[in-house]
Amino acid sequence: MLPRLNTSFALAYQYSYLFGREYIAKSNEYLLNFSRSGIVMALRAVLPQGGRVGVVAYNCYTVANAVIQAGCKPVFVDVTEDLHIDMARLANLDIDVLILTNLFGIRNDVNAIRQVIGENPIIVDNAHGFGLPTEGDFTVYSINQGKFPALGEGGILVVNNPKFIESIKQQYAQLPTYSIVQEIKLFISMLIKAVMHIPVVYTYVTMPMKLRRTSVNCIETTPLRQMAKGVRRLYQYALPNINNQIANQFKQADTIREWLKKQSIAGDLLVGDNAFMAVVKTCELQLLQQLFAKQGIETATHFARAIEWAKEFGYTEGECTMAERLTKELIMIPTYKEIKL
Repeated sequence: MLPRLNTSFALAYQYSYLFGREYIAKSNEYLLNFSRSGIVMALRAVLPQGGRVGVVAYNCYTVANAVIQAGCKPVFVDVTEDLHIDMARLANLDIDVLILTNLFGIRNDVNAIRQVIGENPIIVDNAHGFGLPTEGDFTVYSINQGKFPALGEGGILVVNNPKFIESIKQQYAQLPTYSIVQEIKLFISMLIKAVMHIPVVYTYVTMPMKLRRTSVNCIETTPLRQMAKGVRRLYQYALPNINNQIANQFKQADTIREWLKKQSIAGDLLVGDNAFMAVVKTCELQLLQQLFAKQGIETATHFARAIEWAKEFGYTEGECTMAERLTKELIMIPTYKEIKL
């Protein structure tokens, strides 16, 4: 079974992690352990005393958790059927900052959003959107395993508004770096995850283990760190091939689109600006999962527990009705590897 998320760690990556050349950050880039660390830093720069932060309800719990970690309050915003932020809902919210998540690499119109929220700062969350441009006052990217590029553990904070640079510099200078022991532990954990996601191992060992896992601790404190040196090396190694990988992902999305046309299933295929994942909105979710499983491809309802997580951060059921629907109607299909359908 082809895993839905990419956690491969090929021999070339192993070599680069240990011996490659390190990526040197640009003047407005800050290399971190996670993209969520960048969100925490951005919020602390913008709202040092706390405030109300708009968060897309159909999302990973780590985004709302970063808001809490920064001493702020999440305010949930709905999305539209095509996975853009709900502008009508946004216009009626009292917020100080907006975290604008480009779900699955589907880009929102920042200029149009500016017309709605005025001069309030915007943090563009491109955890799914590597390859999309830097926009807003801040942009964060993720290069974690399971993301694109899937490099193990890493995030990038880009500061686009010069008035916040000094605060970010001061915060970054205080962050701990990885010790040699921590670098080695990270390397080993990445190897283990890669082995656990080899298709045959994934089918008979990893998937059964995942099915037994029933809960996740949403409210947690993730230590902020500078990016591991090994991951900086991986990033430098991966960058020249990014455009080729995006082109290949679009090819896989086209393959999925053509295959879906031949199936008797009602659904809308959505593909972002980097084709990180293909997603289908359908009421025949279980049937579609079964059809892909027969082809040896794992699919899943991404963020299926989004509303359950949001409730831990103060969400009230009924606030964001489309987000609630999507947790039951949206299935993601991997594009990171060539598939035959």
